Amino acid sequence: MHNHITGIDHAVVAVRDLETAAETFRRLGFAVTPRGGHPEWGTANHCLMFERTYVELLAATGEGDMARRVSAWIERNGEGLMAMAWGTDDGAAAAQALRQAGIGAETPRALSRKLWAPEGELTPLFAVVGLPPGATPGITSFLCQHLTPDLLRRPDWLAHENGAVGIDSVTAVVDDPDQAMWGYGQVFGPGAATPTDNTVAVHTGNGMILVCRPDDLTQLHPEADLEPEPQAPAMVAMTITVADTDRAAAALAAHGVPHHRDAEGTVRVAPAQACGVFLEFMAPR
Repeated sequence: MHNHITGIDHAVVAVRDLETAAETFRRLGFAVTPRGGHPEWGTANHCLMFERTYVELLAATGEGDMARRVSAWIERNGEGLMAMAWGTDDGAAAAQALRQAGIGAETPRALSRKLWAPEGELTPLFAVVGLPPGATPGITSFLCQHLTPDLLRRPDWLAHENGAVGIDSVTAVVDDPDQAMWGYGQVFGPGAATPTDNTVAVHTGNGMILVCRPDDLTQLHPEADLEPEPQAPAMVAMTITVADTDRAAAALAAHGVPHHRDAEGTVRVAPAQACGVFLEFMAPR
């Protein structure tokens, strides 16, 4: 663990209508948590929870700086992957370590979520640390420390019809992957970012970030012939590890979701079927 960062905590998918997005991901075979809200931000969410990571479906529902940012982001880009949260065991220590490394990490801020569970309202608590844009090239990101982790994971929230068990990787396109290596190395440690041909793989400690130029995207995702071609910088794809790709494909077929399988069995879903995210389901590495 470098800079008190434990790896991928969660991916944020910005959506226009929260309940429509929740139904979209149910059709993809995910268990969706009850609705939550961020009083400080003017936003609300549903989540797809896994043992160590999760996906947050985030929508602007009120007034607040984050609500304005989500709305503006969707206006520019449409729905899709908006940000990544990196886990930390100590937000204050992580911020200090990053600042000592020359990265302008913000002071930790308190965040609460109102979660409407079947037994009543719960209040998960977090500490978040904003990072400057250059810290993780191609990705808007922040650190997230869970102060009440036991409130967020329950057996029924982890039981996905498609067999999903976690985020394997997220792919970002940038203009210069080699230059991106330096930034990721500062955050995740020396040797965390490794080049292969025209791409870079960043080992975060829990999941990977894959970085490439827009015209090299099909090297990483052969079926990702996206139209229009994504403009750098942007996050464009997410790969979910599933216990069994046959099970994932069966769940998609049962809900009538178009998908494609390659010779290795990886299942792919186009962005139009997943709120702007090119989604892959793959067996554990």
